[in-house]
Amino acid sequence: MKRILLTGGHGLLGKEIGNLLRRRFDVRITDLQECDVTSLPACRGAIGGFRPQVVIHCAAYTAVDRAEAEPAAAFAVNAEGTRNVALASREIGALVVTFGTDYVFDGTSSRPYREEDPVHPLSVYAKSKLAAEEALRETGCDHLLIRSQWLFGPGGKNFIRTILEKAGRGETLRVASDQTGCPTSTKDLAGAVEKLLEAGARGTVHFSNGGEATWFDLARFALDRSASGAAALLPAATRDLPYPASRPPYSVLSKEKYREITGDSPRPWDVAVAEFLGSLSAERPIP
Repeated sequence: MKRILLTGGHGLLGKEIGNLLRRRFDVRITDLQECDVTSLPACRGAIGGFRPQVVIHCAAYTAVDRAEAEPAAAFAVNAEGTRNVALASREIGALVVTFGTDYVFDGTSSRPYREEDPVHPLSVYAKSKLAAEEALRETGCDHLLIRSQWLFGPGGKNFIRTILEKAGRGETLRVASDQTGCPTSTKDLAGAVEKLLEAGARGTVHFSNGGEATWFDLARFALDRSASGAAALLPAATRDLPYPASRPPYSVLSKEKYREITGDSPRPWDVAVAEFLGSLSAERPIP
């Protein structure tokens, strides 16, 4: 069996990947306590001690707006953390699989972003994620970088859960209608990781679910398919919302390269969201 070490294994994406891959591989789950990625000695200890063939690096600073006030923390985890994981992995010849974001683009494209398109991050968070990409490449480690976007899933906090919880409290919801991307299921992204590993993919690959939507579209879809369909939902311009960080107005990712490598076409975002909502209903009634 291949040995796989997972950083950030208790997070939204890490949980999904761990649950999927442990069915076939010897997977060691780590999080902050087992492997503080901001420490190179800690990375060497965790990775060198287990000697995996693959390190899947999910640990990340993901608080987009808080990063504006905490740039040092964002860069320490995202950029230096990725560098440390890459260096420790290179020392034992392990492949590093890690994750990027659509926010490295500025949103001025008129078509879905391809892997080779120029990057221009607008926020501290996005700049820290671009610095992570650069650090990964600079180490010269064997790597696969998967850029994705707008993640949701059962493993933790996400936009859909937040919208349903606020609706359940009777709050009026004002949601951006001028940002377009694609909601992406962590279940589908985990499956994509497995398919890309099987195909021997390297370099940078984009993955998200199919189609595109605004945050308002996603909120409307989720509410309409829950018991909160009558909640007060209003479209809003991003500039009128209390978000410190700038976001790209358009950041849909092209899946052409992913399809070429794997022969797989991601399912539409609304199908994936409907499945997720069904799983929430099975857990407890949606407000």
